[in-house]
Amino acid sequence: MAGDELPPVPSDPNDAPFMRAPNNQIATHPPRTRPDIRQGWSARRRFALTLAPAYAMLRLPFQGRLVNNQPQRIHGAGVSAEFDVQAYRWIWVRAIGMYSGHPVGEERVQVEMEVVRTAPPGTIHVMGYGAGPVFALDLGRFLPLIEVGVAGLRVVTPTGGVTGQRGEACMANGGCDVGLKCSAAKVCEVTTIGEMYLGLAVDLLVRRHFSFGAQFRYNVRFSELKSLNLTPGYLLGTLRMTVRF
Repeated sequence: MAGDELPPVPSDPNDAPFMRAPNNQIATHPPRTRPDIRQGWSARRRFALTLAPAYAMLRLPFQGRLVNNQPQRIHGAGVSAEFDVQAYRWIWVRAIGMYSGHPVGEERVQVEMEVVRTAPPGTIHVMGYGAGPVFALDLGRFLPLIEVGVAGLRVVTPTGGVTGQRGEACMANGGCDVGLKCSAAKVCEVTTIGEMYLGLAVDLLVRRHFSFGAQFRYNVRFSELKSLNLTPGYLLGTLRMTVRF
């Protein structure tokens, strides 16, 4: 009979299973960001390796290549490599290496009725290394970066035919062209130029372990800083490709 049927057992709504984290359950791992606004991208970056093809520009007072007593802009191309180690949540330490080549033509001037060569043709090779801190501002998929540091540049100019240029005798005052020093044998040879640099970059995190971005780095020689001349001697613009691990 209908009257002999027992009513269903009452159920407590609180007995229902919890929803999947993070909506109604404690997550088993901390969120990647706080709050977690970057699903699928990892903020737990400890190391990073970056390779970047680069546009480079030199603006140094090379002997025989001045125009109205001002340095020329000498354009070139190269590559930059970086290795980052995270020191704190928003501070990393970066080591950098870079190379660029800058083709130059022959320079001549007319002295009275004679044409004199002041600088030979060839390629100016620039090799550099440096280190410094990097400050990061995490904006989800976008990662702006500000870097500062010190660097050393070796600027190898074409073998010259004029006093003071590479491979030639030093000038009367013992001086040589940019990036050169007077050796004990009174010959101009390549040396390292000390510089300070400032860089700005933005990375786009496209995968958990990969990012792409763009960068601008501005180098000034220590000798120019002493005179408060902040005109950049070496500029780099790069397209960054980074592996994060």
